[in-house]
Amino acid sequence: MKILAVDDEPDMEVLISQRFRKQIKENKFEFVFARNGNEALEKLQQHQEISLVLTDINMPGMDGLTLLSKIKELKKPIQSLVISAYGDLKNIRTAMNQGAFDFLVKPIDFQDFEITLNKTLENVLFVARSLENEQQLNKEREEKLQAQAELLIQLEENAAMISQQNVMLEAKVQERTQELVAKNEIISQERDRSDKLLLNILPFEIAQELKEFGTTEAKYFDEVTVMFTDFKDFTRIAANMTPKQLVAEIDTCFKAFDEIINKYQIEKIKTIGDSYMVAAGLPQKNSTHVVDIINAANEIQSFMQQHILNNERNGIQGLGQLRIGVHTGPVIAGVVGTKKFAYDIWGDAVNLASRMESCGEPGKINISGNTYVHVKDKFKCYYRGEIAVKNKGDIGMYFIE
Repeated sequence: MKILAVDDEPDMEVLISQRFRKQIKENKFEFVFARNGNEALEKLQQHQEISLVLTDINMPGMDGLTLLSKIKELKKPIQSLVISAYGDLKNIRTAMNQGAFDFLVKPIDFQDFEITLNKTLENVLFVARSLENEQQLNKEREEKLQAQAELLIQLEENAAMISQQNVMLEAKVQERTQELVAKNEIISQERDRSDKLLLNILPFEIAQELKEFGTTEAKYFDEVTVMFTDFKDFTRIAANMTPKQLVAEIDTCFKAFDEIINKYQIEKIKTIGDSYMVAAGLPQKNSTHVVDIINAANEIQSFMQQHILNNERNGIQGLGQLRIGVHTGPVIAGVVGTKKFAYDIWGDAVNLASRMESCGEPGKINISGNTYVHVKDKFKCYYRGEIAVKNKGDIGMYFIE
């Protein structure tokens, strides 16, 4: 079996020659080497019997992905195996779409390489036999146009067999692609145990504590402000939208909310379906947490009003008005989970903030008496009276005007 190895690293030729010296000595493998895609095409012209190409992606002159497309244009039974350090999902799918049978990530695990190489060679032989069968069938059709009905039935069965084999090959490629994607996701997860990942999911102070000690302690905060948001008639509206439309609409809104709360250094706790939960005054205590939350809530309501208006003008099915509830009180905060960390808060203040949202009205900001005490001199507020709250009795509530 003659194999073309394309890589701009000189060491690769030495590694392959040493690793497969036994197969080379036994004439099982014969390797031809090229340093880039242009040189590889020349080698393919010189060695017509090459049936397998091993190629890197990043090379001078012509890269590996371009080479794969050029090999497809040759319309010859040549299989390709990509070996590259650029093993991201985009490169893997591009390589597979260009006809690659498999994809290996550098640095090479030669045990995995040999297994993959043997599978690829088996596929080369399988495809070659399939092509030979197809050519033989075509020859017989030309020679025996007047064949009897039994021969015609046999030919139809052979054609069906080839079609089934193609379906099996496609399924095999998809299965292998999924395996490669899963493998690279695991590798990516290991590499992402770094400062960047921790800072994406945890507050800076918590991430630093986790890095230094491997764990974090839950902390008590005597006063923070918690805010919940929820969309009016979400279940009914969602039922009239496609999954793609629904996710895109929620994503648009929550991204805008994220930008707003970041301006006020408010901590995003989590989203639950269409509910969005944040808190201010932690993990670092400050004296402006109540005002920060109210300012952010006003901006969020302003965004939603404009967003709804834009959707109506453009005839787009979007989400409805937003209810916002705010309460100020003590909470406990900490990190939960081992594989997927989550910074969360617990306490009666969380429950009351949720009740403020559920007892509010669309397009308005409903706050508790505790929150009102902090903002009564800074914002215009409308007293709603005492409203019955499940498991809490009657609680005084105010709307921010």
